[in-house]
Amino acid sequence: MTTRTDTTDQNKAADEAARTGADEAARVGEQTARAGADMYRRSTETARDSLQSGLNTANETVQRITDQFTQVLGFNGPQAEELARRSSENLQAVSQASSILARGFQEASNEVFRSVQDRMTKNMDGLNRLAGCRSVQDFVAVQSELVRDSLWQVIDTNKRVAELSVQVANEATRTIQAQTDKNTERARRVA
Repeated sequence: MTTRTDTTDQNKAADEAARTGADEAARVGEQTARAGADMYRRSTETARDSLQSGLNTANETVQRITDQFTQVLGFNGPQAEELARRSSENLQAVSQASSILARGFQEASNEVFRSVQDRMTKNMDGLNRLAGCRSVQDFVAVQSELVRDSLWQVIDTNKRVAELSVQVANEATRTIQAQTDKNTERARRVA
């Protein structure tokens, strides 16, 4: 009788230790996910700011080069103004397209990050479910469900990121194409 009571007490203690360990792992996982989210958000903002700064610098550089080019080739008056205006419009279209691409990158990154956070939460829930298994069959069933759900989530996230990428690429393409069409129309009028 004492052996049976000792075994029951040991099983209860083991179950409590497993639950406590799973709870602690969930807490640590959540803290890690939050820290990762903050770091990721800051790095995305830094990348966006760097891109915008680079585009502004490029705009100023192109303007200086255009001014020097018009002086060297002797363009003046309306020709120089038209060349400067076209260069500025082209660079503005490229800048807008780059901003669209940067925004798209940030949206795709946020989508992936949300997926990672969701997966972390589901993994913690899965650990709790695995800890509650009382037989090998239950353990295998729960584990196979977790693997299936994880694979489904990866596929779904990749699908959403791909769709977002296509939308962003199309939007950036329309911006550049609109400027190209405008330049072509001007060239036809001049000729």
